[in-house]
Amino acid sequence: TEIHIIDTPGHVDFTIEEAAGSDVVIAAGGLGMAPLRPALHALLARRERYGRLILLYGARRPEEILFRREIEAWRARLDLDIQVTVDHATDAWRGNVGVVTTLVQRAAFDPQNSVAMLCGPEVMMRFTVAALRDAGIADDRVYLSMERNMQCAIGHCGHCQFGADFICKDGPVLRYDRIRARLALREV
Repeated sequence: TEIHIIDTPGHVDFTIEEAAGSDVVIAAGGLGMAPLRPALHALLARRERYGRLILLYGARRPEEILFRREIEAWRARLDLDIQVTVDHATDAWRGNVGVVTTLVQRAAFDPQNSVAMLCGPEVMMRFTVAALRDAGIADDRVYLSMERNMQCAIGHCGHCQFGADFICKDGPVLRYDRIRARLALREV
């Protein structure tokens, strides 16, 4: 499946083609793994086009990790760095404990030549963007999937209005530099 930029004002999909030659950091929180999974599949299908591929994934508890078998299969690859963390560990959990932002500090990528793709709860995305910015990734190289509250998917009901944008019509993927001020506001 080819994922690309749709050339309409304000509308962007995850920038698989724009990321060519760059390191790609994918940060998912909870159910945010589901929308990011096709992007990761597309990156892996054309693996030779990209630098380092990094998946940072956080879930509340180990039993809430999505696509567990697939993640385990990906861990066997030598060309993909996967780091998983949980907020609340069980006795059987032997992995990282903490929020996704702690994984950013451990990830090896070239911040001057990286693209980041994020999806998860807004609070997770705000703090992950801050960690990525602290690491040196430019605001115009960070893409957020803002799928929240979509119901009608045609811009009629208004549930997904995010300031001037309707997530269903203008997104769902929006570049951080374009929404930075609104993302910092509560209940926009």
